[in-house]
Amino acid sequence: MPKIRPRDKQKFSFPSEKRSLIPEKQKISVKEENFCISFEYFDSGQKYASSFKDWQKEGWLSKMLETLAGFCKRPLQEQFDGYKFKAYDSFPPKEKTMFERPKNIPLDAHWARIHILNKAVVVGHYYKNIFYVVFLDKEHKFWLSEK
Repeated sequence: MPKIRPRDKQKFSFPSEKRSLIPEKQKISVKEENFCISFEYFDSGQKYASSFKDWQKEGWLSKMLETLAGFCKRPLQEQFDGYKFKAYDSFPPKEKTMFERPKNIPLDAHWARIHILNKAVVVGHYYKNIFYVVFLDKEHKFWLSEK
């Protein structure tokens, strides 16, 4: 049986946190990354907020998931159109909303809404390429309009 010399042994090591498994040339900037969804700040406890069960009963949950899945195919910043996906500079003033700003969300958060069906919208805030879903608003009470 041949002897294995130390220099013939292949060293095995786990990737360290400093090294990436993705080669540098394959990495892309945050600007180019596709839209991602997070439910980290989801709040169904407010008076006009709906739960997933509410939307399931209405038959809207699958429509919401299909809509969000479609948005996840392109970068977030490319998709603001003012109709289907509208961005706001801040949380609406008290006279323009039936919702309360959750205390765990920063005051300077950039809010937006995604139109799902009829009056139903998904409301949240965004940072870089992540849209944080906060409310399911079936009556469009987040930003009241004159319609």
